[in-house]
Amino acid sequence: MNKIKIERKNGMVEEMSSVSFARWACLIEALGFIQEKAEELNLNVDNFLKPVAIEHYIEERYPAMLHDVDTEIQLGILF
Repeated sequence: MNKIKIERKNGMVEEMSSVSFARWACLIEALGFIQEKAEELNLNVDNFLKPVAIEHYIEERYPAMLHDVDTEIQLGILF
């Protein structure tokens, strides 16, 4: 399992597995899609944000995201 290190603005280093990183990346990606759609429809995200829908998206997207993260680590593209 690959380890990823991320340096925070305050200099502290966070370390996580590629598995954890991939799940976080899915969450960030899902929130980005939600924000884009909300702006497109002139909606306030707080009025329709559905945690269950985000969880479902992460479960579907996670295997591909993990593969992408591991591949980018091996190629030296990510970290």
